[in-house]
Amino acid sequence: MGDNNSPDIIQKSLAELNQLRHDSNRVFQTAAEGVKDTPGDEAKEKKFLSTLKQQIDTVSSSLVSVETNLSQPTNLPTTLLLGNLDSDSAVESFTLYTSLSKSYKWLDKAHDYAAGAAAHLSQNSLKRSYGAVTKSRRRNPNTSHNAPTHLLNSMIDNINKMFPDMKLSISRPGNTKLNAIVEVNLDRILKAVLIFKGMMIEWVVVKGWEEELVRQDSQPDIWGESRYQVFQRITENANAAMLHFQSPIYPELAVKSFMTYLHSFNSLFSDKCKQCGHHTKDNLPPTWREFRTLEAFHQDCRP
Repeated sequence: MGDNNSPDIIQKSLAELNQLRHDSNRVFQTAAEGVKDTPGDEAKEKKFLSTLKQQIDTVSSSLVSVETNLSQPTNLPTTLLLGNLDSDSAVESFTLYTSLSKSYKWLDKAHDYAAGAAAHLSQNSLKRSYGAVTKSRRRNPNTSHNAPTHLLNSMIDNINKMFPDMKLSISRPGNTKLNAIVEVNLDRILKAVLIFKGMMIEWVVVKGWEEELVRQDSQPDIWGESRYQVFQRITENANAAMLHFQSPIYPELAVKSFMTYLHSFNSLFSDKCKQCGHHTKDNLPPTWREFRTLEAFHQDCRP
Protein backbone atom coordinates (compact mmCIF):
# COMPACT_ATOMS: atom_id res chain seq x y z
CA MET A 1 0.00 0.00 0.00
CA GLY A 2 2.84 2.31 0.87
CA ASP A 3 4.52 1.58 -2.48
CA ASN A 4 1.42 2.72 -4.42
CA ASN A 5 1.00 5.97 -2.45
CA SER A 6 4.69 6.91 -2.45
CA PRO A 7 4.67 8.87 -5.74
CA ASP A 8 1.52 10.77 -4.64
CA ILE A 9 3.11 11.67 -1.33
CA ILE A 10 6.23 13.02 -3.02
CA GLN A 11 4.24 14.96 -5.60
CA LYS A 12 2.03 16.48 -2.89
CA SER A 13 5.05 17.31 -0.75
CA LEU A 14 6.75 19.05 -3.66
CA ALA A 15 3.62 21.09 -4.35
CA GLU A 16 3.31 22.11 -0.71
CA LEU A 17 7.01 22.91 -0.58
CA ASN A 18 6.55 25.22 -3.55
CA GLN A 19 3.63 26.89 -1.76
CA LEU A 20 5.77 27.20 1.37
CA ARG A 21 8.40 29.08 -0.61
CA HIS A 22 5.73 31.39 -2.01
CA ASP A 23 4.28 32.12 1.46
CA SER A 24 7.75 32.73 2.87
CA ASN A 25 8.51 35.21 0.10
CA ARG A 26 5.27 37.08 0.94
CA VAL A 27 6.35 37.36 4.59
CA PHE A 28 9.74 38.79 3.62
CA GLN A 29 8.16 41.15 1.10
CA THR A 30 5.61 42.44 3.65
CA ALA A 31 8.31 42.90 6.28
CA ALA A 32 10.52 44.72 3.79
CA GLU A 33 7.77 47.15 2.80
CA GLY A 34 6.97 47.93 6.46
CA VAL A 35 4.03 50.10 7.59
CA LYS A 36 2.53 51.99 4.68
CA ASP A 37 2.20 55.69 5.19
CA THR A 38 -1.56 56.13 4.63
CA PRO A 39 -2.96 59.55 5.71
CA GLY A 40 -5.91 59.37 8.08
CA ASP A 41 -5.39 55.68 8.92
CA GLU A 42 -4.64 55.54 12.63
CA ALA A 43 -4.78 51.72 12.85
CA LYS A 44 -2.20 51.15 10.11
CA GLU A 45 0.37 49.64 12.50
CA LYS A 46 -2.17 47.20 13.88
CA LYS A 47 -3.19 46.19 10.34
CA PHE A 48 0.45 45.66 9.41
CA LEU A 49 1.11 43.45 12.43
CA SER A 50 -2.12 41.53 11.86
CA THR A 51 -1.26 40.91 8.20
CA LEU A 52 2.27 39.85 9.06
CA LYS A 53 0.99 37.49 11.76
CA GLN A 54 -1.48 35.87 9.35
CA GLN A 55 1.26 35.31 6.78
CA ILE A 56 3.59 33.81 9.38
CA ASP A 57 0.80 31.50 10.57
CA THR A 58 0.28 30.43 6.95
CA VAL A 59 4.00 29.63 6.65
CA SER A 60 3.91 27.61 9.89
CA SER A 61 0.88 25.68 8.70
CA SER A 62 2.52 24.90 5.34
CA LEU A 63 5.70 23.81 7.08
CA VAL A 64 3.82 21.42 9.37
CA SER A 65 1.98 19.97 6.38
CA VAL A 66 5.25 19.31 4.50
CA GLU A 67 6.86 17.70 7.54
CA THR A 68 3.79 15.51 8.06
CA ASN A 69 3.86 14.23 4.48
CA LEU A 70 7.56 13.56 4.47
CA SER A 71 7.42 11.72 7.78
CA GLN A 72 5.12 9.07 6.29
CA PRO A 73 6.83 5.74 5.43
CA THR A 74 7.66 5.48 1.74
CA ASN A 75 9.48 3.01 -0.45
CA LEU A 76 10.08 5.17 -3.47
CA PRO A 77 12.32 4.13 -6.38
CA THR A 78 15.46 6.19 -6.54
CA THR A 79 14.81 6.98 -10.20
CA LEU A 80 11.63 8.88 -9.29
CA LEU A 81 13.45 10.85 -6.62
CA LEU A 82 16.23 11.75 -9.04
CA GLY A 83 13.68 12.66 -11.70
CA ASN A 84 12.15 15.31 -9.41
CA LEU A 85 15.44 16.82 -8.31
CA ASP A 86 15.47 19.17 -11.31
CA SER A 87 12.72 21.18 -9.64
CA ASP A 88 15.51 22.91 -7.73
CA SER A 89 15.63 26.62 -8.42
CA ALA A 90 19.39 26.51 -9.12
CA VAL A 91 19.60 26.58 -12.93
CA GLU A 92 23.21 25.37 -13.04
CA SER A 93 22.20 22.10 -11.34
CA PHE A 94 19.59 21.05 -13.93
CA THR A 95 22.02 19.12 -16.17
CA LEU A 96 23.64 17.46 -13.16
CA TYR A 97 20.37 15.93 -12.01
CA THR A 98 19.49 14.71 -15.51
CA SER A 99 22.89 13.03 -15.95
CA LEU A 100 22.65 11.49 -12.48
CA SER A 101 19.20 10.10 -13.29
CA LYS A 102 20.43 8.55 -16.55
CA SER A 103 23.46 7.05 -14.80
CA TYR A 104 21.30 5.48 -12.14
CA LYS A 105 18.94 3.98 -14.72
CA TRP A 106 21.90 2.50 -16.61
CA LEU A 107 23.37 1.08 -13.40
CA ASP A 108 19.99 -0.34 -12.41
CA LYS A 109 19.73 -2.15 -15.76
CA ALA A 110 23.29 -3.44 -15.39
CA HIS A 111 22.37 -4.93 -12.00
CA ASP A 112 19.32 -6.61 -13.53
CA TYR A 113 21.33 -8.10 -16.40
CA ALA A 114 24.07 -9.26 -14.01
CA ALA A 115 21.50 -10.92 -11.76
CA GLY A 116 19.97 -12.71 -14.74
CA ALA A 117 23.38 -13.85 -15.99
CA ALA A 118 24.33 -15.12 -12.52
CA ALA A 119 21.10 -17.10 -12.32
CA HIS A 120 21.80 -18.80 -15.68
CA LEU A 121 25.44 -19.49 -14.87
CA SER A 122 24.57 -20.99 -11.49
CA GLN A 123 22.49 -23.62 -13.29
CA ASN A 124 25.53 -24.85 -15.24
CA SER A 125 26.71 -28.06 -13.63
CA LEU A 126 29.97 -28.21 -15.62
CA LYS A 127 33.02 -27.36 -13.55
CA ARG A 128 36.12 -26.14 -15.29
CA SER A 129 39.59 -26.86 -13.97
CA TYR A 130 40.17 -23.17 -13.28
CA GLY A 131 37.81 -23.32 -10.33
CA ALA A 132 39.80 -26.12 -8.75
CA VAL A 133 43.03 -24.29 -9.49
CA THR A 134 41.74 -21.14 -7.80
CA LYS A 135 40.85 -23.06 -4.65
CA SER A 136 44.20 -24.80 -4.70
CA ARG A 137 45.97 -21.46 -4.95
CA ARG A 138 44.16 -20.24 -1.86
CA ARG A 139 45.34 -23.22 0.15
CA ASN A 140 48.84 -23.20 -1.35
CA PRO A 141 49.94 -19.63 -2.17
CA ASN A 142 51.80 -19.14 -5.45
CA THR A 143 55.56 -19.16 -4.87
CA SER A 144 56.70 -19.81 -8.45
CA HIS A 145 57.99 -16.21 -8.73
CA ASN A 146 60.28 -16.81 -5.75
CA ALA A 147 61.66 -20.26 -6.58
CA PRO A 148 65.22 -21.29 -5.68
CA THR A 149 67.84 -20.70 -8.35
CA HIS A 150 68.81 -24.34 -8.67
CA LEU A 151 65.32 -25.27 -9.86
CA LEU A 152 65.55 -22.94 -12.86
CA ASN A 153 69.11 -24.06 -13.60
CA SER A 154 68.03 -27.71 -13.56
CA MET A 155 65.04 -26.99 -15.77
CA ILE A 156 67.20 -25.15 -18.35
CA ASP A 157 69.57 -28.13 -18.46
CA ASN A 158 66.67 -30.50 -19.09
CA ILE A 159 65.35 -28.31 -21.92
CA ASN A 160 68.80 -28.28 -23.53
CA LYS A 161 68.64 -32.07 -23.54
CA MET A 162 65.13 -32.06 -25.02
CA PHE A 163 66.10 -29.94 -28.04
CA PRO A 164 69.67 -30.52 -29.29
CA ASP A 165 69.31 -27.83 -31.97
CA MET A 166 68.23 -25.17 -29.45
CA LYS A 167 70.82 -23.87 -26.99
CA LEU A 168 69.80 -22.10 -23.79
CA SER A 169 72.19 -20.19 -21.53
CA ILE A 170 71.31 -18.52 -18.26
CA SER A 171 72.80 -15.45 -16.57
CA ARG A 172 71.94 -13.52 -13.43
CA PRO A 173 72.91 -9.82 -13.55
CA GLY A 174 74.24 -8.55 -10.24
CA ASN A 175 74.22 -12.10 -8.83
CA THR A 176 70.54 -11.78 -8.05
CA LYS A 177 68.73 -14.89 -6.87
CA LEU A 178 65.33 -13.80 -8.07
CA ASN A 179 65.64 -12.59 -11.67
CA ALA A 180 67.39 -14.39 -14.51
CA ILE A 181 68.05 -13.78 -18.22
CA VAL A 182 67.96 -16.78 -20.55
CA GLU A 183 69.40 -16.47 -24.06
CA VAL A 184 68.05 -18.86 -26.69
CA ASN A 185 69.80 -19.74 -29.96
CA LEU A 186 67.70 -21.78 -32.38
CA ASP A 187 69.62 -23.49 -35.19
CA ARG A 188 70.85 -20.41 -37.13
CA ILE A 189 67.25 -19.14 -37.43
CA LEU A 190 66.61 -16.87 -34.50
CA LYS A 191 67.80 -15.67 -31.14
CA ALA A 192 65.68 -14.79 -28.15
CA VAL A 193 66.03 -13.23 -24.72
CA LEU A 194 63.70 -14.43 -21.95
CA ILE A 195 63.32 -12.60 -18.64
CA PHE A 196 62.53 -14.89 -15.72
CA LYS A 197 61.32 -14.06 -12.26
CA GLY A 198 61.73 -17.20 -10.27
CA MET A 199 60.21 -19.88 -12.50
CA MET A 200 57.90 -17.55 -14.42
CA ILE A 201 58.63 -15.92 -17.79
CA GLU A 202 57.89 -12.20 -17.75
CA TRP A 203 59.17 -10.92 -21.11
CA VAL A 204 60.32 -12.27 -24.49
CA VAL A 205 62.33 -10.59 -27.26
CA VAL A 206 63.04 -12.43 -30.53
CA LYS A 207 65.61 -11.32 -33.11
CA GLY A 208 67.26 -12.65 -36.23
CA TRP A 209 70.22 -15.01 -36.09
CA GLU A 210 72.77 -12.39 -37.16
CA GLU A 211 71.42 -9.68 -34.84
CA GLU A 212 73.14 -8.97 -31.56
CA LEU A 213 71.46 -9.68 -28.23
CA VAL A 214 74.07 -7.70 -26.27
CA ARG A 215 74.33 -3.92 -26.15
CA GLN A 216 77.57 -1.95 -26.31
CA ASP A 217 77.76 -1.96 -22.49
CA SER A 218 77.89 -5.79 -22.59
CA GLN A 219 74.40 -6.06 -21.12
CA PRO A 220 71.64 -8.15 -22.77
CA ASP A 221 69.34 -6.04 -24.94
CA ILE A 222 66.01 -6.93 -23.36
CA TRP A 223 64.00 -4.00 -24.76
CA GLY A 224 65.31 -3.35 -28.27
CA GLU A 225 63.22 -4.96 -31.01
CA SER A 226 64.45 -6.67 -34.15
CA ARG A 227 64.99 -4.62 -37.29
CA TYR A 228 63.17 -7.30 -39.29
CA GLN A 229 59.39 -7.32 -39.44
CA VAL A 230 59.19 -11.11 -39.36
CA PHE A 231 60.89 -11.28 -35.95
CA GLN A 232 58.88 -8.33 -34.66
CA ARG A 233 55.76 -10.38 -35.40
CA ILE A 234 57.26 -13.45 -33.74
CA THR A 235 58.09 -11.36 -30.65
CA GLU A 236 54.46 -10.25 -30.35
CA ASN A 237 53.19 -13.80 -30.85
CA ALA A 238 55.75 -15.26 -28.44
CA ASN A 239 54.62 -12.88 -25.68
CA ALA A 240 51.03 -13.94 -26.33
CA ALA A 241 52.12 -17.57 -26.09
CA MET A 242 54.00 -16.83 -22.87
CA LEU A 243 50.80 -15.52 -21.30
CA HIS A 244 48.82 -18.48 -22.68
CA PHE A 245 51.13 -21.14 -21.25
CA GLN A 246 51.77 -19.36 -17.94
CA SER A 247 50.65 -21.40 -14.93
CA PRO A 248 51.47 -20.40 -11.34
CA ILE A 249 50.50 -23.91 -10.22
CA TYR A 250 52.66 -25.82 -12.72
CA PRO A 251 55.45 -23.38 -13.65
CA GLU A 252 57.87 -26.04 -14.93
CA LEU A 253 55.27 -27.43 -17.32
CA ALA A 254 54.47 -23.89 -18.48
CA VAL A 255 58.12 -23.15 -19.29
CA LYS A 256 58.59 -26.45 -21.14
CA SER A 257 55.40 -25.84 -23.14
CA PHE A 258 56.63 -22.39 -24.12
CA MET A 259 60.05 -23.71 -25.11
CA THR A 260 58.35 -26.36 -27.26
CA TYR A 261 56.36 -23.55 -28.88
CA LEU A 262 59.53 -21.53 -29.50
CA HIS A 263 61.31 -24.58 -30.92
CA SER A 264 58.53 -24.96 -33.52
CA PHE A 265 60.04 -21.99 -35.37
CA ASN A 266 63.00 -24.16 -36.42
CA SER A 267 61.15 -24.60 -39.74
CA LEU A 268 60.10 -20.95 -39.99
CA PHE A 269 61.30 -20.44 -43.56
CA SER A 270 60.21 -23.82 -44.92
CA ASP A 271 56.72 -24.25 -43.43
CA LYS A 272 53.63 -23.67 -45.51
CA CYS A 273 50.57 -21.97 -44.09
CA LYS A 274 47.95 -24.54 -43.10
CA GLN A 275 45.21 -22.19 -44.26
CA CYS A 276 46.35 -20.87 -47.66
CA GLY A 277 49.07 -23.39 -48.44
CA HIS A 278 51.67 -20.75 -49.41
CA HIS A 279 55.14 -20.16 -48.03
CA THR A 280 54.82 -16.37 -47.92
CA LYS A 281 52.04 -13.81 -47.71
CA ASP A 282 52.70 -10.07 -47.75
CA ASN A 283 56.39 -11.05 -48.08
CA LEU A 284 56.32 -12.80 -44.68
CA PRO A 285 56.49 -16.50 -43.79
CA PRO A 286 53.96 -18.06 -41.39
CA THR A 287 54.77 -16.34 -38.09
CA TRP A 288 51.83 -17.66 -36.06
CA ARG A 289 51.85 -21.07 -34.36
CA GLU A 290 48.64 -22.55 -33.06
CA PHE A 291 49.22 -23.06 -29.33
CA ARG A 292 47.94 -26.63 -29.11
CA THR A 293 49.00 -28.20 -32.41
CA LEU A 294 51.89 -25.82 -33.27
CA GLU A 295 50.64 -25.66 -36.87
CA ALA A 296 51.95 -22.74 -38.91
CA PHE A 297 49.71 -19.92 -40.11
CA HIS A 298 50.22 -16.51 -41.63
CA GLN A 299 49.17 -13.63 -39.40
CA ASP A 300 46.03 -13.02 -41.47
CA CYS A 301 45.25 -16.72 -41.98
CA ARG A 302 45.23 -17.81 -38.36
CA PRO A 303 41.98 -19.35 -37.09
